[in-house]
Amino acid sequence: MKLLVTFVVGATTLLVSSFGHHARASDLLWQVESPFRFFKNAASFAMYERGYPAARNGAVLPPADVVWRTERRLNDPDCTDKTSPTSCADTARAGYHRSRLGWAAQTIDAVCYDSRQGRYLSSCDRRYSWGTAKEDYVLPDAHTVVIRLTPDRIAEAGAGDCAWSWTPRRPGSKAETRTQSCASPLKINRLPFSVDRNLSGATVQVALPGGRMLNELVAVEDLFIVALGDSFASGESNPDVPVTFSAVREMVYDPTLLREEMATRSTAKSQQKLTPAAPAGSFDYKNLPRRKLSDEEQELYFPLASAQFEKAFNAANPRWLSPDCHRSQYGYPFRVGLQMAMENPHRSVTLVSLACTGAEITEGLFLEKKSREGAGNPMVRSQLDQLADLICRSPQGRTQRATYNLPTYASGSVQVANTPVSKAWCAPSERKRPIDTLLLSIGGNDVGFSPLMVYAMTETAGDLAPIASLLGKQIRFSPQVSRAYMEQLDERMVALRDALRDGFGVQPANVLQTAYEPIQFDETGAMCGALPTLGLDVHKKLALSRERLAETVSFLNDFFARTACITNARSGSCPVLATGAGTGFRLITDHQPEFTRRGLCARDPKRPQADGEAMAMPRRWFGKEEFTPYSPAAYLPYASRWRLFRTPNDAFLTANVHATGFTQFDILQPVYAAMYSGAVHPTAEGHAIVADHVVRHVRALVTNRR
Repeated sequence: MKLLVTFVVGATTLLVSSFGHHARASDLLWQVESPFRFFKNAASFAMYERGYPAARNGAVLPPADVVWRTERRLNDPDCTDKTSPTSCADTARAGYHRSRLGWAAQTIDAVCYDSRQGRYLSSCDRRYSWGTAKEDYVLPDAHTVVIRLTPDRIAEAGAGDCAWSWTPRRPGSKAETRTQSCASPLKINRLPFSVDRNLSGATVQVALPGGRMLNELVAVEDLFIVALGDSFASGESNPDVPVTFSAVREMVYDPTLLREEMATRSTAKSQQKLTPAAPAGSFDYKNLPRRKLSDEEQELYFPLASAQFEKAFNAANPRWLSPDCHRSQYGYPFRVGLQMAMENPHRSVTLVSLACTGAEITEGLFLEKKSREGAGNPMVRSQLDQLADLICRSPQGRTQRATYNLPTYASGSVQVANTPVSKAWCAPSERKRPIDTLLLSIGGNDVGFSPLMVYAMTETAGDLAPIASLLGKQIRFSPQVSRAYMEQLDERMVALRDALRDGFGVQPANVLQTAYEPIQFDETGAMCGALPTLGLDVHKKLALSRERLAETVSFLNDFFARTACITNARSGSCPVLATGAGTGFRLITDHQPEFTRRGLCARDPKRPQADGEAMAMPRRWFGKEEFTPYSPAAYLPYASRWRLFRTPNDAFLTANVHATGFTQFDILQPVYAAMYSGAVHPTAEGHAIVADHVVRHVRALVTNRR
């Protein structure tokens, strides 16, 4: 009955159907059951709703930071003392483990997405309070709604029965009737839906015991929101289920141990082997936190070189909604979709997020790209092709062909080629439905954001040469290379704008392009780098150079200005670009100020020293049994922090992704596990803050559409 209670709490006789627009006074209150259609069952939405800091009745505008507040209610660790990970673990309450893993861990197993195949389910079995319905995921033919009388009308009816009837507006539908207690809500299991509003919903009538007749048109507004783009939309660095670490065992990144173990056939001794004597107050960089594996739970030691160890290590991987893209439910598009469903009881939301870590406009949106991880999917299909498959009524409907000219170049090379890319779209009549809003985050990988950050954090490319060889591309270059790429960005954006129009009928004004958040500021607003290894001591080759960061930031400022010009050439002093007056996309920048003192190196201003110490990698220092500054088993991946970006240390402790191209014990694995687990990406809290700003723009689009 919890879902029904929210109807009454805070209800007014003058309802607000969408914020800022008043509806006529109504005697009926109704809401959609399980309105976020990505979730298979109502329990997942109800879990998220428990964190919502307002009544879900649409009567008042929610707080401006409502998504952030919901995030905090759901993901704050359940402990008495939150001052440090250790104190939290020591004062854990009943829900500690669940809250430490985060809310998305509770929903990942019941979604309309196949994580193994990397695709949305074209048909999804969604479970309601009355049973299960097989639904076309993109275009539902019906929703479940629950309707009840207002408190005044219930009081008027007393203990009598009400006669309900409803007549769907879809031609050929039959009227239905039901008589029941006036105090009980009416549930319409399958209220018809159509993109043609004249054919959607039903006229509902109810006869009260005293003879009063009430009637209302009940029609669900189902929003179709699509998200395309890169890691700043995918949720990179925030797996749905993070890694859990051992409180007592370490991972020693030294391949010589494997050779010694094979020679001696030793197991426990090799894993417990200590580094030769060293002075107290120091540590060995090769010794790092180890995932909690099944052998520890069974009080065993799997040989390091054994298939048992490898299997147990992989079984303890993080879980992503989409491992090939490092896409998770913490990405801001999911939070926008959830909020839009939460705040209007008459609304349902169908969300398709295809954002993929590493995506460019070329490799990513137009062309396939290499998977982030997942042996079953070595390549990820282009996001535009995935979207076309979802929207087209049948594969045979993709008969309209178009060719787009895209500047292409190899990573690190400034040699640019003009590459024609042909796409096949379905005709407008073959599309299941129009896209109401398209969320976009793109351009960073086109100019080399990741190599720029590696440039700022390392002395030479040679330190990471084996990783570059494994990935098959240059992973570190200077801003001079990025400036050459920036000159091609307008041509790529033209192709994207045209493809969205040709393939999906998306008008530029319906595209909300989110600008990137500034990452370079400490808690005072100064540039990071004063403490070069703060949050980077996962590996001794990592240190943030203030000089190289300044070079990078200078380029990024120019990049932000160029992005504004590409979107709207009237935004400033703009060069002549291929986009002419601009793409017409709506560039969202109003979230950026919230990140200006909460960058990669930002410490809590109220306790900077303590927070800075807590940013260190947990290690066993020589001469000590306990980990310092806290046990890795107590790490809280989704607790609130002042910094809104993952440091390399954070990324190692949250996702801990290891490369499969060389041994798990190679000394470069910690670098890979830090940089390619999402370092320098927004935390889940950061995504919630972005969503709070983006949702206001989505709200405006939806309102104006009416």
